[in-house]
Amino acid sequence: MDLSGHGACPLPPEGLSFAHFLDDIDAALDAAGWEQAHLFGYSMGGYAALLYAARRPGRVRSVATLGTKLNWDRAGLERELRMLQPATMRAKVPAFVAQLAAAHGADRWEALVHATAQLITGLHERPLLDAATLATIACPVLLCVGDQDRTAVPEDTLAAARRIPHAGTLVLPRTGHPVGAVHLPLLLGHLEAFWG
Repeated sequence: MDLSGHGACPLPPEGLSFAHFLDDIDAALDAAGWEQAHLFGYSMGGYAALLYAARRPGRVRSVATLGTKLNWDRAGLERELRMLQPATMRAKVPAFVAQLAAAHGADRWEALVHATAQLITGLHERPLLDAATLATIACPVLLCVGDQDRTAVPEDTLAAARRIPHAGTLVLPRTGHPVGAVHLPLLLGHLEAFWG
């Protein structure tokens, strides 16, 4: 499924919000006729999946995330905001820009980048997934991160996993943040074992 503003889903006029994302997940489960589901989310999708598990525990059997940033301190936020500029992205990560354009539309990806920057701006002062909220997630959780991920950061992912009662961490070797860098057979093998 695509969250609001992602893929073919339109960007809400008021911008992105995690409230929209939780409604998106509800709508996807309802459309499929599912009372519960195993959730997997990449990057911000993982943040939304964990928040959904905390707020709607009866609908979630497990959560697996990949490359989800869970420590939003001021320095990390400023680093992300510097990177969330289309001109900077074109210069520094052109392959990632090509992936964004393919996934979200050549004429839409820049608006999504700007909306994402607005969405994350308050997370360092008011994180939705603070230590108390992470501690309420009752389902099994697997937090996956690349050992070279400078966005999610392996150490921060491990620290977050320690706050979730039934969580584990998978660190993928020679892997950065872009989902295209992930060795899928390795990841899928671990996900299958987790879901099994």
